[in-house]
Amino acid sequence: MTLVKVFLNTCKRHAKKPAVIDQNREITYGTLHKEALESAALLLSRNTSSHVGILLPNCIEFVAAFYGILMAGKTPIPLNFLLSPAQLLYVIQNANIDTVFTNNLFKPQLGNLLKHILSAEEKGPCTAADEEKIRLGEEEELAAILYTSGTSANPKGVMLTHKNFLSNLNGCIQAFKFTEKDILLGVLPLFHTYALTTNMVLPICVGATIVYLPRFSGPKVLELIEKRKITAVFAIPSMYRALLRTVESTKHELSTLRICTSGGELLPGDVLEAFNRVFPVPLTEGYGLTEATAIVSVNLPERFRPGSIGPPLRNLEVKIVNDDGQRQPLNKEGEMWVKGPNVMNGYYKLPKETAETITSDGWLKTGDYGKLDSEGFLWITGRKKELIIISGENVSPNEIEHVISSHEKVFEVAVVGVSDKIRGEVPKAFIAFRENAACSEEEIKNFCMQRLPHYKVPKYFEFLKELPHGPTGKVLKRALKQ
Repeated sequence: MTLVKVFLNTCKRHAKKPAVIDQNREITYGTLHKEALESAALLLSRNTSSHVGILLPNCIEFVAAFYGILMAGKTPIPLNFLLSPAQLLYVIQNANIDTVFTNNLFKPQLGNLLKHILSAEEKGPCTAADEEKIRLGEEEELAAILYTSGTSANPKGVMLTHKNFLSNLNGCIQAFKFTEKDILLGVLPLFHTYALTTNMVLPICVGATIVYLPRFSGPKVLELIEKRKITAVFAIPSMYRALLRTVESTKHELSTLRICTSGGELLPGDVLEAFNRVFPVPLTEGYGLTEATAIVSVNLPERFRPGSIGPPLRNLEVKIVNDDGQRQPLNKEGEMWVKGPNVMNGYYKLPKETAETITSDGWLKTGDYGKLDSEGFLWITGRKKELIIISGENVSPNEIEHVISSHEKVFEVAVVGVSDKIRGEVPKAFIAFRENAACSEEEIKNFCMQRLPHYKVPKYFEFLKELPHGPTGKVLKRALKQ
């Protein structure tokens, strides 16, 4: 199977069913099929390169463009509209993009960089592509190139095939038991693999309905859950934290929810506990990365371990290895490696980086540290590159962050390593307090002293009004270190 074949089958089977609802309109699968064919015809009528960009918020036009590009036999490249102008230019040039689907809001970001700019608002009458000219694709062909957020260097293009997407979604659909009756809320930007996979390709695979919100808003999310009878939400911890703030001051009917899953970064314990107290469905946590298409492991309401990232999906393998690549025993920490049909084809134009990331026998080195317990649950303990080495001891910032975030006055925390003449590195904590909360450095330090070994207690504390966040909502630790 390919994404195009699945798309066409779903559109035929559910032609009259609502497919996508955005801020402006609602369309059926039959209409979505027609608009995707029009996008394909637009490309087939022009001399464009094989890579076509999409610079759009979450909307119907994004979905139609994505499948239209595939049906035209080309590769879609979702563009991160939050990148700096220099990084956006880098991606366009690196990917050899000469054509972009966009709208009037984002069009100025493109300047005169491109041969063809296809603006949603300026699209005139267009005939649909001849069905006979449509490319169905092959499972090993590229279905998308997704560029990583580029917080540490230039973004890297992750090459994902039709097989990558469909194998990962097969595991997700089995785990979550998704059907055409589900209504998903899309709040994460579709240029990110977590959103693209769970909030676009997945609902289309099963014939579900997707409701898009172009920009996250706590009140709007709760309003849409009630109004549209949302059954599933995929979001990141900071979004759930904001939702908790909103739900305290408003009342909404949320009983249709059956799945709320957190990913993108570790879920703080206080957010988990507060969510499970207030919402009618438990908040579950998963783990994934662009190079593994999207999801590697996930907790489910019926199989759940608080603090873990859940068992791996059934159709892939995870092992924990030491620095020599040797498999570690259960409950022993090491780097997490992933193997399966979901592992990327490689980094675009970066054979050296690809060889460093994927072993000769197909294992993807995630760069994340974790452990596997006797019941098959994964526990993430830190990011390999973020480890703080204190007098030769490896210390995970996550452990320190977990302790500090449990303080009742702390809203958000990030811990990084800074140079120290005696110990090599020491922890520094950046903290944002809850609204109207006052707290001294001494109070926080004493709190840590009671819960952490002495050498793991941050030597330095810095209090900020808010922490910097990247395009996907993650705290920008690199910016804090600078």
